[in-house]
Amino acid sequence: MKLMIIESPGKLKKLRPMMKKLRPHEDWQVLASGGHIRDLPESGMNDSEITTGVRKDYKLIYKVLGRRLGNLRAIKDAVEKADEVYLATDPDREGESISWHIREAAGIKVYQRIAFNEITQTRVKEALENPRQIDMNRVAAQECRRAMDRLVGYMVTKELRRLMGKPTTAGRVQSPAVYLVVLLERQIRNFVVVVHFGARLHFLTQDGQSSWCADWQPVPDFATKDHPYIEDIKLAELVASTRNVVVESCEDRKVEKNPPAPFISSTLQQAASNALKWDPDKTMKVAQRLFEQGLITYHRTDNPNVPDEAMEDIRAVARSLGVKPVAERRTFNSAEGAQEGHPAITPTDWAAPIVGEDPEEQALYKLIRIRALASQMEAAIYDVRTAKLLAVGPNGKPLRFSATGRTINYQGWLKLLQKDDTDGDEAESAEADNPVPALTPRQVLPVQNGELLKKKTQPPGRYTKASLIKEMERRGIGRPGTFASILTNITSKGLIVEKSRKLMPAPLGEETIARLEGVFSFLELTFTRELERDLDRIAQGQDTYRSVIAKLHQRLEDELSSQRGQPSTPMQMTTPTAATIQSSEFKCGKCGQGLVRRTKTGEGGWDFWGCSGYKGGCSVSYPALKNGTPDFTKPRGL
Repeated sequence: MKLMIIESPGKLKKLRPMMKKLRPHEDWQVLASGGHIRDLPESGMNDSEITTGVRKDYKLIYKVLGRRLGNLRAIKDAVEKADEVYLATDPDREGESISWHIREAAGIKVYQRIAFNEITQTRVKEALENPRQIDMNRVAAQECRRAMDRLVGYMVTKELRRLMGKPTTAGRVQSPAVYLVVLLERQIRNFVVVVHFGARLHFLTQDGQSSWCADWQPVPDFATKDHPYIEDIKLAELVASTRNVVVESCEDRKVEKNPPAPFISSTLQQAASNALKWDPDKTMKVAQRLFEQGLITYHRTDNPNVPDEAMEDIRAVARSLGVKPVAERRTFNSAEGAQEGHPAITPTDWAAPIVGEDPEEQALYKLIRIRALASQMEAAIYDVRTAKLLAVGPNGKPLRFSATGRTINYQGWLKLLQKDDTDGDEAESAEADNPVPALTPRQVLPVQNGELLKKKTQPPGRYTKASLIKEMERRGIGRPGTFASILTNITSKGLIVEKSRKLMPAPLGEETIARLEGVFSFLELTFTRELERDLDRIAQGQDTYRSVIAKLHQRLEDELSSQRGQPSTPMQMTTPTAATIQSSEFKCGKCGQGLVRRTKTGEGGWDFWGCSGYKGGCSVSYPALKNGTPDFTKPRGL
C-alpha cells in the first residue's frame, strides 16, 4: 500500500478517485492531517523559557493539538502498513513545515516529499515523478517567523497590559496593520480643506449635434505646481466668461492599454470586496473550496504570472470566444519580496466557463477565469485627441485650456473584461464622454458657454479592508495567505472598527499605537519588509534561524527594558526628532498639574498633551486640536 498524506480533508474527494485513475494497478490510501498536527503550547512550561513555547536556546516546544489526535493516530496506523509514504502538503513554507511536523509526530523514517500547485492529473503525476526530501531551510524560515510572532505577541502584550491596564494586544504584523489605519486617521483629522475654483468652457461641434469641453489650466501662469489652487472666485468667474479661444495645437495619437495581471492573493481579495462585497476572509475560504475541488490553482500566491504551458489552452479558449491572444506570453512584475513559488491564480480547466458547487463558488471562479484569460489577450487601442486652446486673460496673461477625448479603436482584452474591479479609471471615463473634434492651429472657436467650477480639497479616504490589504502588500506587511487573518484579528480584538465598509481605529487601537510608537522597532513600517528578507535568506540557506532570531530577540529585549518599571504614559515615547512645548496654562483634569505638549513631525508623528506628573504615575493625556490646544473632551487615562 502506498500512502499519501495531505493537509485539507476537502481535497480527499478529488484526490482519492484521481489516484485510482493515475495508478490503477497500485493500492493507494490518501489521508488528511487537517492542517497543522502540532503547534506551540498556549502557556509556558517552566521559568527557563523566554516566553511561551520558545526556550532560551531558541528551540521551539511543540505539542500535538488535541483536535488532531485522531488524525495523527490514523496516520500512524497507515504508516505502519505502507510500503511508501508521500508527504503531499501545500507547496509553500507553511506546507513544508506541516510535512516536517507530520514526519516528526508520526515517527516517519522513510518518505518522499511531493507538492503540486493544482489538483489535476497532470500536476499530481509530475509531482509523483519528481519527489524530494523536506527542505529544512524552508522549515527553519517558517519557525523563525513563528518564534518572532510569539516573542512579540507575548512579551510586548504583557508589558502593554501592565502599562495600560487594558486588555490590549501587540503583534509583529497586526500592530503595523493597525498603525497604517491610525496614521491615515491622523492625516484625516489634521487635513485643512481648501476651497478653490476652476473654469470649464463648452463648445458645440460643427454640426451642432453634440458638445465638448475644455478645462482651464492655471499652472504656470496663475498658480504653481506646489499650490495649484485658485482661491480667487472673481478671477475664475472672469476666466469662465471667456467668449472666444484660439487653437494652439491639436494632436491625434493611438494609445495602447494592457490588461491587468491575473489575480494573486491580495488582488483577488480586493476584486471580490469590490465586485462581490465580500470580506477578505470569506474570499479565501471560497477560494480554498475551489482549490480543493481542483478547479483553480493554488490561491496563496504573490506571483502574477501564468505558466508557459497554459498558453496553448488560453489560445484555444480565445479562438472560441473570438478574441485574439498575444503572440508571446505577457509577463507582469511581481512586488518586491514576492516568493514567486507558485503561479498566479487561474482555472485548471481554461475551457470551463462556469464551475463550482454553489453560486458563491461560481461567482468567484468567474472573476478568476475572466481576469486570467484577459491577461493574455492583445492590448486595447484608443484613439486619443488632445487640443490646446488659448485666450487673453487679465493683464495680458495667457489663459490656457486643455481638452482630451478618446474613442476605442480596438477592443482587445476589453472584449472579455469590460470593467476591472481593481483598476478603475475615472479620467478615462470622462475623456470617453468628450468628443473633441479635429481642429487646426490658429482656428478661432466661439465659446457656447462658460462654467464656474467650485471645488474643495478632499482628505484622504479611509481604508476599506480591500485597500488596506493593497497597502499592506505594497509595504511588505504580511504574506499572501495571512492578509485575511490579520484583518480578522485586528477587528475582532477591538483595535479597529468597520463602519460602512470603512476602517477606523478604535480608542483601544489608538492608545495601543501611542504606547508602541517611538519605542518598538517592529512597529516601523520597514521592519516587516526587512524581516521577510531575513526569512528569504534562511529559506535559501544564506542565513540561519538561530542568528536571525537571536538578533531580533536582543533588539526586542533592549526596547522592553526601557519600558519595564516605567509608569503608564505616552510621555516615554519622545525621540531626538520630537519637539516638546511646556505650558502652565493648561492643567491635568486628574491631578491638577501642568500639561506638556509632545509633537513629532513626519510619518508616524504625534501631537498630544500629557500630564507633567507622569513620572509620579499620572497617565492622563489629551489629543491636540488644530489650533494647538488640548482637546479636553477626549481624555485618555482619566
